[in-house]
Amino acid sequence: MAGIPTTPATFPMSLDKPTTVMVARPAKKEREEEEEVLVIEGIEINRDEFVKFDVFINDEDEEAAAGGGAEKTECAGSFVNVPHKQRNGHSGDGGKVKKTQLRIGISELLEDLGVEEDDEDVVVKLVPRCDNVHVTVGGIKIENE
Repeated sequence: MAGIPTTPATFPMSLDKPTTVMVARPAKKEREEEEEVLVIEGIEINRDEFVKFDVFINDEDEEAAAGGGAEKTECAGSFVNVPHKQRNGHSGDGGKVKKTQLRIGISELLEDLGVEEDDEDVVVKLVPRCDNVHVTVGGIKIENE
């Protein structure tokens, strides 16, 4: 896969700049029967900060062939945290750090991109849209539902 600008998938990772990783897809037989879901797990943020990052997906083969493949990249979705204060000025359920996950159905998106059934991986790019905020990602995987 020469030419694919991916970061070795070392988790947890701090999301302080755009990060591209190769993510394995479930076995082909499982994909045919169920929805493929991109799971970004262990997202750790500060509750009182506005946080946003976008999630882009690209076919592994197109990324290499097109020298970056921007024209074959699709936005799968976004993660957003809006700070919320109670009337008394305190955060809702205590603690400053919040840990959550993002789940995005991607079967149609992969079909639109022309990802082949026998492709074992896709390229996922996370692009932070806020500066100077704490965001950690615990892992990225694709599973079936």
